[in-house]
Amino acid sequence: MITSEQLKHLIPQGETTAVQFKIRSEDAYKMGVEMVAFSNTQGGILIVGVDDKTGIISGLSFEEIQQTNALLVNAASENVKPAIIIATETVNVDGQNIIVVTIPKGKDKPYKDNKGIIWVKNGSDKRKVFSNAELRVMMQSCGNLSADCDSVEGSTYKDISKSTLKNFLYERYTEECKKAGITNDTVLDKDMEEIVQAIDRNFTVEKLLQNLQLMDTSGQLTLSGLLLLGKSIQRYRPVFTIKCVSFVGNTEASAQFRDKMRDRDAEGNLLIQYNAAISFVTRNLKTVQVEKEFNTQGQLEIPLEVFVELLTNAFVHRDYYINSPIRLFIFDNRIEIHSPGILPDGVTEESIKHGISVPRNKLLFENAKDILPYTGIGSGIMRAMQSYDKISFKNDFIREEFITILKREEIPDELIVDTANFGVNENTPKYDMRNFGVNENTPKDDMGNFGVNETQKQILKFISENPQITAGEIAYKMKQTKRNIEYNIKSLKAKGIIERFGSDKTGSYKIKQ
Repeated sequence: MITSEQLKHLIPQGETTAVQFKIRSEDAYKMGVEMVAFSNTQGGILIVGVDDKTGIISGLSFEEIQQTNALLVNAASENVKPAIIIATETVNVDGQNIIVVTIPKGKDKPYKDNKGIIWVKNGSDKRKVFSNAELRVMMQSCGNLSADCDSVEGSTYKDISKSTLKNFLYERYTEECKKAGITNDTVLDKDMEEIVQAIDRNFTVEKLLQNLQLMDTSGQLTLSGLLLLGKSIQRYRPVFTIKCVSFVGNTEASAQFRDKMRDRDAEGNLLIQYNAAISFVTRNLKTVQVEKEFNTQGQLEIPLEVFVELLTNAFVHRDYYINSPIRLFIFDNRIEIHSPGILPDGVTEESIKHGISVPRNKLLFENAKDILPYTGIGSGIMRAMQSYDKISFKNDFIREEFITILKREEIPDELIVDTANFGVNENTPKYDMRNFGVNENTPKDDMGNFGVNETQKQILKFISENPQITAGEIAYKMKQTKRNIEYNIKSLKAKGIIERFGSDKTGSYKIKQ
């Protein structure tokens, strides 16, 4: 319930996206249009008895209050489709009665007036909606539509990365694979049919993908299938990628940047994009000495697990009806992750801190946990904040994006071990395709690549120094998840760059020459 004092403070500020004035309410259709616009946006209050041009209060008589209430109820039920429920109250402000109407944000968008026109708020005014894309966003925001379930026209099974699919199936059906003698180390060497038969003898790979809703009945990939398993998302959805820039200074307008990720580094499915983003973070954040001993391992200024949670959250929960990339900006005093789309209805910046999660992309949310390093229970934001408490959030309605902001602290120079890559500096030998036996004759993987990425270069460096090193030890040294390291090791095996001999505990790697 709003008080007289609150109204005295609110009215002089004028009309906004959430506040509208009417000196009188005499037309049910016009009132219905205002209610439609509020319902399709963020909801708001309509104040009757205030001049919208001057803000001067012109109180209603008892008879006008009765007539206005009846008209408002009629407008909400007959001039808004589907009908909405409103709340009205009469408030006395300095001896004058005005009516305050509360219109909630709609849960069944899009709402229309009785002429079939869709309205949304546009600042303090309103506008008609004609764009199909905007309608899809509205329907998605209240759970009536989901972009990740849409089929990607023209896509086929040939667009799937076979190594990614094999790893995905092994993670999802680990017990079935183990019973058939398929292990984590051998799954990439198995035929796809053998893996599928281990899962269910009555299935083909296409039928299995259809059951998981990663492929439709016509053989096209759904958007979830393309995002998780595709060789190249960008062939069909060019902007579904991540852009990473490290600026000099504290503004996007800066003409200088320290580092910028190449577009080709993030070409591919979500796991490839995730690994590229993690690699960018590790080479652009400062490494801090936390122990007194000189030879102890340094740690990133912000724990890497924070970025594991926040980046996977951005990939899984972004709005895929908005054609723009995720953006990761590193400034001198903060880091920002811009995820396309505002929070879903019923979720706020405050509620996500307490583990409230409403998955926008339910199909992606369910399947990504077998590829990306997240649990799939919606608690990633909470875990990130437990690891690092200098995180804030902004639900930017104007730019239609959700922004996560991580404050960077001043670090004394004497505590900085290295500014990137955990000890990899300008004196560290650089590796390219000619190192470790990688050349034009090296077998390509199923994405057509025979080069190695930054993570794989570091793995090869550790293996060259200690062939008995384990994936877990490499993960610890690189401050990455073990799953990421295992994935990249499998990729190096598939390219014929390394081999593994012996058991996990006593075996060793061999870099092929």
